[in-house]
Amino acid sequence: MKFKLWNYILPSVISMVLVGTYTNIDGLFIGNVTGDDGLAAINFAWPIVAFITSLGTGVGVGGSVLLNQLRGQGDIQGAERIKSTMLGVLAGVGVLFTLLFLFTYKPLLVLMGAKGQVLIYACEYSKIVSLGAFFQIMGSGLVALLRNEQKTYFSMVCCIVGLVVHIVLDAFLVQTYTLAGVGVSTVLSQAVIMVLCFLALKEKGKKFSFAFDFKNVLPILKASSSPLGINFVPSVVLLFTNYFAETAGGTAAVSAYAVMSYAVYTFDYVFQGICDGVQPIVSFCHGAGDKEQENRALKVSAIVSVVCALAFAALTPLLIYGMPKVFATSAQAEEMMKTGFIFYAFSYLFKAAVKYVGSYYYAIGKTARSNLLVYADPLFFTPLLLWALSSWMGLNGVWLAMTVSQVCVSALGAATFLLKNKKKDKENSPV
Repeated sequence: MKFKLWNYILPSVISMVLVGTYTNIDGLFIGNVTGDDGLAAINFAWPIVAFITSLGTGVGVGGSVLLNQLRGQGDIQGAERIKSTMLGVLAGVGVLFTLLFLFTYKPLLVLMGAKGQVLIYACEYSKIVSLGAFFQIMGSGLVALLRNEQKTYFSMVCCIVGLVVHIVLDAFLVQTYTLAGVGVSTVLSQAVIMVLCFLALKEKGKKFSFAFDFKNVLPILKASSSPLGINFVPSVVLLFTNYFAETAGGTAAVSAYAVMSYAVYTFDYVFQGICDGVQPIVSFCHGAGDKEQENRALKVSAIVSVVCALAFAALTPLLIYGMPKVFATSAQAEEMMKTGFIFYAFSYLFKAAVKYVGSYYYAIGKTARSNLLVYADPLFFTPLLLWALSSWMGLNGVWLAMTVSQVCVSALGAATFLLKNKKKDKENSPV
């Protein structure tokens, strides 16, 4: 089976960027209506939203890795059982976390450092988002599944339609309902995506057939841990950075970080889109033993990632000039962003490398190695470096921590490759 790489990479990148654009659009409307308080509220609440969508993406990608490996091995019936079970797992996770977040969103926001008017705004937003968690989990999971069903362009169309719905609803609701209006826009747009994806999965003349297999639940959840983490990690980093930015520079610093993150995490979505685009190919070819196509996909995705990282760094002067004006930040926040964007520019190449290596490992079923890279950053490097560098350099240390953490995780990724190759050479050497 021959794959056309750009038919996978391009729709995946566009779809992921559209997902990132949701936050940018929300920030654009909110910043012009509520100012720094609203921007800070969105940033404090975003980890909740990101975790919800990352759950769906994690289950969707994790299950898809398994089904594509089985397809590569010729086990079509086994792949279909995985797909049916994955749909059931998505629905179950959707119901569970809808109930969970409805009771925990306010304590979580307080724990993350939101207070005063920022907390009030963040609660308005998070309540609506929690009510609609089911639609967000199903929508993001089904988009990932469509990519693995060779319906990459239709998955992109679903995301485009969802974005249009989101923008239209924002325009009508934000002025009157502020953060609650943004929450309604988010939930309804994801509900539209969910419905469109279900229609795309349904084959003409056939009924949906669900063959839920409990034996497949644990393997799907295990395979989901890495893609869940790799999509959610930026938001965990955001959570820690919010705290240290608030400590070092107050609400203006959190507002500055919120606007910078709209650009930086959009770049993250591009890197992840490249990796998710080649995942179906790498998983299938790994299962089929087709090393030639697997290596070609990995080589092309590496080159594209490097080119994108360098291009994003080159955009830094434009971002420094334009972003504060577009999002109507205060003069104090604008001044903080000048240094922040420069520090962040040096992180892009390393962020691309971390995404690439982590995604490669989960695409071939090496979940433990992928998890090591995915979770080392938010659980160790980021909090440690934020604490150390902010104590030494103040707010500039907060900005610098992202670059240094990505350098550290990239080095860890390089070490896993060297150890893997050394082990392979040892196994192949004559006794």
